[in-house]
Amino acid sequence: MKRSIFSSLVSITNGLHRDNRQEKDFKYLLSDFKLNPKANNAVFNVNFKKPFNAKKEYYQKIICNETEKTIASFVTNFPKNANTPENKYSFTILHNKYDKYLNDIATYINTRAITKDLSEDDNYIINYLKVSVIRLYAELQEQYGQFSENTKFSISEIAEKYFNDETFDVSLIEKNTTKKVAAKTKSKTKAKPKTSFGYKSNDTSTLLTVLKQVNLKIDLLDNRTTVEQLHQLLLAKDFANTESQIYLQCETTQFSYLVTKLKPFFNGFNPTAIERSGKFVTKTGTLLKANNLHKNKVHNPKEKEEIDKIIQQLQ
Repeated sequence: MKRSIFSSLVSITNGLHRDNRQEKDFKYLLSDFKLNPKANNAVFNVNFKKPFNAKKEYYQKIICNETEKTIASFVTNFPKNANTPENKYSFTILHNKYDKYLNDIATYINTRAITKDLSEDDNYIINYLKVSVIRLYAELQEQYGQFSENTKFSISEIAEKYFNDETFDVSLIEKNTTKKVAAKTKSKTKAKPKTSFGYKSNDTSTLLTVLKQVNLKIDLLDNRTTVEQLHQLLLAKDFANTESQIYLQCETTQFSYLVTKLKPFFNGFNPTAIERSGKFVTKTGTLLKANNLHKNKVHNPKEKEEIDKIIQQLQ
């Protein structure tokens, strides 16, 4: 099966970094290139700076074509005669697919940033890919969010959730005010802030085992907090209703890395949600802020290898 552009460009074996074609090659490809029309059911537009060479233009166009084709296919994925369980199933399948795309792109960006393996052209292309998949996620929520039990994320929250990007330029993805989407039957309401971290798996016992092992390895918690209290908080449907405070003993760089490693297993375990909960206290006795976690994000904290091995049990 042919891989989508959203996954192939960040592939380890066939990714963008392996494309060594020259400018003349891309000019030749563009000479016979046809751009697809915008999907009739699209809710959002992408406003990205113009490409100034053939390589950027070529990749921007194939990403744009794939994006519009994907949005147009929503009509097939959510047919008018489908019942609610069928639509919920379709939403889950597409949501999981876009979730994987975003996580893979984030991993690719982080890895290439460390190895400094991206050229200026490649950086432009990957960022256009990033914006396009954020748009897909937003389109799915906006058009068919009524078939999901998860809280909707805003554009900026999607960027922070997957890329830890607190300064994302939301003007890159603007809502198309001239079109109405037929599938949207409910009036738009402002998304309420998430009050749970949204653990994805039903296997909560493995999470408890992982937390216990991490606690032993890096002294995650001080003696005022038990691992069971942390476990209960992470699984709570509403952390505002839990009384336990989580007193950290480990270094903030270690906890920031742990958050990054655990994030894929939750719908909303990220620096913003951690600050919003008001439940995490640093070893200096202050409430943990999102900015603290962002500033202390390092690729190689103490006991990194051991943390990685322990987290693998959740996969």
